[in-house]
Amino acid sequence: MTKAMKVNLAPTQEVIILSEGELVNRVEHSVIISAPVDQVFGYAADYVKWTEWFEGVSDFKATTAVTRGNGARYAYKARVMGLSAPVETEIHDFVENRGWTGVSTKGLAHRTHWTFEAIGDSTKFTYALEYQLPIPLLGSLLDSLFARGQWEKILERSLDNLRQHFLTKAVANPQ
Repeated sequence: MTKAMKVNLAPTQEVIILSEGELVNRVEHSVIISAPVDQVFGYAADYVKWTEWFEGVSDFKATTAVTRGNGARYAYKARVMGLSAPVETEIHDFVENRGWTGVSTKGLAHRTHWTFEAIGDSTKFTYALEYQLPIPLLGSLLDSLFARGQWEKILERSLDNLRQHFLTKAVANPQ
């Protein structure tokens, strides 16, 4: 089993140093959404909807017969630093209305954590991305100079898009 040490760099970023010496960069963003957790989770867990609110990704398609939950895999394109890269992610640790982990199976090495928490009638959604740029020696420098800032902006805008979806829905369908 891999042991990890977390080094906090700022409130939303840290470097995880794995025992093998591998560096994994981490960015994280949270948002409070004015909707119940089952509604937010139901919408966010539908991979067909991801391009409606998640920036920097496109062309999602299921690559397994399982399309929701553990074992589901999705191929898509991720855009960062001006480049579009093919990626495939498999879903692990899926718990209805709580969250899941996405683990890369092809393309850029990454792991995502989607966490949903009920807060009264609202939902706190936290998205964390752990990744490593596939460039020996220069990867950490390029991440510091370019990639990390772009990922932070993408996550902030994406989670705000998700929040806005539910605000618009509430305005269109007042109770």
